[in-house]
Amino acid sequence: MKLYRIVLTIFFAAFFNTADAQRLSDSAQISLLTCGQGSELYSTFGHSAIRICDSQKNIDMVFNYGNFDFSTKNFYLKFSRGTLMYMLSISDFYSFLESYRNGNRSVYEQKLNLSQDEKEKIFALLIENYEPQNRYYRYDFFKDNCSTRIRDILQKTLGEKLKFSNQNTSNNKTFRQLIYPYLEKMQWSKFGIDILLGMPTDSKATNADYMFLPDELLKNVDTTTIYGIKFAAPPETLYQAHENLTSNPISPNLFFSIFMIIVLLLSFLEFYYSKKNKKFAIKIFDRIFFLSLAILSIIILLMWIFSLHYPVRNNLNILWLNPLYLYVFLKLEKSNIYILAACIACNAIVLCGQSFLPQHFNTAFFAIIIAATLRLLMMIFRSRKL
Repeated sequence: MKLYRIVLTIFFAAFFNTADAQRLSDSAQISLLTCGQGSELYSTFGHSAIRICDSQKNIDMVFNYGNFDFSTKNFYLKFSRGTLMYMLSISDFYSFLESYRNGNRSVYEQKLNLSQDEKEKIFALLIENYEPQNRYYRYDFFKDNCSTRIRDILQKTLGEKLKFSNQNTSNNKTFRQLIYPYLEKMQWSKFGIDILLGMPTDSKATNADYMFLPDELLKNVDTTTIYGIKFAAPPETLYQAHENLTSNPISPNLFFSIFMIIVLLLSFLEFYYSKKNKKFAIKIFDRIFFLSLAILSIIILLMWIFSLHYPVRNNLNILWLNPLYLYVFLKLEKSNIYILAACIACNAIVLCGQSFLPQHFNTAFFAIIIAATLRLLMMIFRSRKL
């Protein structure tokens, strides 16, 4: 595969250096390609690319803004910090299509109604973006991704005459609400995303913002007109994926509801035996539980402070994934009652504040919060007895 890419890069470099590289024939066609969601988390929300097809010049290439290199040194650290560089790549169309067939991901094509001059401008801009000094960019999931880059290229090229239909203005959805439908069969991914993403994810999206999702870009392009003429032909299905995503039968809601019931039973037994002056200590459980909460709180804090991904900032999950749990873990038997009360108060704010807090909380969080509150109350009860 690496050899193939090297050969392809040399070919395109040679092509772009020819005298008429940026000239397209009258038969050239520019299309928007929209790819369906995949089974991996990074492919959950689909993909967009631009196809340039010119049969007279034997050109059929895809400009693809969504590439990154898994072999990058410190890949996961750079990704979490927001410093991982994405890049524009070029591939031949049939290799592109075959890769999505192999991944069982649908591919749709919308041929754009453009003048010859507009085609030339888009092609020239894509070639300019492919220059080594321009092809790399800092990825932003909501504001600068494979879909928004294409939206911006179309707007930059066509100017005032391209006015998207504003079909989403009345929907008034947040970014979190927009990504939720893609996560219906990936409830554990949804759970993890809801832990990491903070208040910015619950801000209202404008019509232009909607187009960070490839499906929304497709819809906008399909419903937009220029001077009374449809901007694009109806989407043509190049490959239709078969259904392959199945939900995990044990959802976070089910798992943590059972966990909460177990904590409730253990706490009741501890309370019952303590009344009879008998020991029923579950210190090991408490240590593991509060250490897990403390670790998650530290991750949230580190992402908030050090990551360049703005959606992870101002994360109100820090109320129930409280850094004070590290103190509770270290001082399990001698925790200050006021620290325990502060943790309970923070939990109560989340439990009672869904209607007024400016961040949405995953419903599975509430079972964990109740379980943590029960254990904190038992620690206060034990300290009172002592």
